[in-house]
Amino acid sequence: MKNKIFRIIQTIVLIGLGVFFIFFFWGKLDADQQTKVVENFKKANYFWMFLALIAGILSHILRAARWNLLISTIEKPPSVKNSFWSLMAGYLANLAVPRLGEITRAMLLSRRSKISFDKLFGTVVAERAFDFFFFILLFFVAIAAFWHNIEVFVTNRILGGLDEKIKLLSNGSIWIITTSFIILFCFVFWLLKKYKNKPFIAKINRFIHNLISGLMSIFKLKNAFLFLSYTLLIWLLYWLMVYLMYFSIPSTSNLSVESAFIVLVFGTIGIIVIQGGIGIYPLIVSEVLLIYGADITDGFTIGWLSWSVQTIMIIIMGLIAFTLFGFKKNNKDEFHKINQQ
Repeated sequence: MKNKIFRIIQTIVLIGLGVFFIFFFWGKLDADQQTKVVENFKKANYFWMFLALIAGILSHILRAARWNLLISTIEKPPSVKNSFWSLMAGYLANLAVPRLGEITRAMLLSRRSKISFDKLFGTVVAERAFDFFFFILLFFVAIAAFWHNIEVFVTNRILGGLDEKIKLLSNGSIWIITTSFIILFCFVFWLLKKYKNKPFIAKINRFIHNLISGLMSIFKLKNAFLFLSYTLLIWLLYWLMVYLMYFSIPSTSNLSVESAFIVLVFGTIGIIVIQGGIGIYPLIVSEVLLIYGADITDGFTIGWLSWSVQTIMIIIMGLIAFTLFGFKKNNKDEFHKINQQ
């Protein structure tokens, strides 16, 4: 019950912070700029937005196929279709509660494929960890390759106040937290080993074993080249989504692919920091595009159009996914009832 209340409070706080960013940035625009943003939305070319939507769906199909490569190291993988719809249901769940999506997609695919939830969840964690490190690589590539253009932005927005944060972490509190965590870990390990024959502890041990098995799937890949190829294609499609959005309004159609890459990198940080990127993603996009000569209102428009396309896609596809899983489950229940009669 406490965990449920905590998740609800966490969700409300994150969404509230996103809404704050919306009103904060909107208030910084004068009346003429606000009018221009509204006009941009009205005149936007939705054909290019549709193409960006298709690119997004393709990226998720590839992500599902890549997930299957991890699953294949521990069990016979399900169909890409089932993995895809589990993935979309997870994305929708993530919009509601942070990190709920990882549990949701593993749970739904476990029910459909009969693969252990523990193992599937382990592969999800492994995939997320790999994507995190891959994103860190992209971030440093962006810094190294385009520093001459983004130096001021990175210095002011990303590194601003970093000295104070380093001083805060350098005091004794971080060592106290680290030591406490190590002691707690050792105590739990001792507890699980001492009472390993107890039924409840045995279940926990089995869960941990399966989870580790899923986590280690990243090191057991039979086709690492294909996994890496999928990863590159996924991020290329993300990049393409941003670039295609430029053509939705005439004033941004001449922006470079370089600017789209920088938007992708720093926009992703916004999505990580604030649930779904609400409010902060358009802000980041507008500030990045200022570097490349776009008007602040055009950048704000592109940010909101991009965020809207991604969010609408997740909502629609996620609802379809939950409907499909629910419909098929009901069909199976009816089948069992008929057989029992």
